[in-house]
Amino acid sequence: MYVGPGRHCAALAARLAGYAPGCSHVTGCQLLKQEKIAATVRGLEEAVAREIGVSRQKVIAELVGAADLARELREPSSMISAFRNVAQICGYYRQDGVEAVRQADGGEVLYRLSRLSDKELVDLIEAGSVAAE
Repeated sequence: MYVGPGRHCAALAARLAGYAPGCSHVTGCQLLKQEKIAATVRGLEEAVAREIGVSRQKVIAELVGAADLARELREPSSMISAFRNVAQICGYYRQDGVEAVRQADGGEVLYRLSRLSDKELVDLIEAGSVAAE
């Protein structure tokens, strides 16, 4: 249910599977934490990706290409959206990754980055691109 009609929404998948709507968000989350269910979901996702000829690397490459095009067109919100998707695919929004960074540097960098506006993030990205050239 989660991979197909549930559209990767744990609460919707739980409701479609017959669980009570009032607590479906909690139930869905708990079900996804069960190893057998998580392994089944991963297997189904991999099968769908193979079926349509998509790989993680291909998706990331296309998103980076879209971000580059958005930069050329001077569309910062589109550029940021593409990079946010790349970051999500790479796992940068996972809590375990955040904890590791906080332990390494006290969390100051993450705290400062989370407080930046979209314009400030774009300026930071552009500054990094110029420095890398």
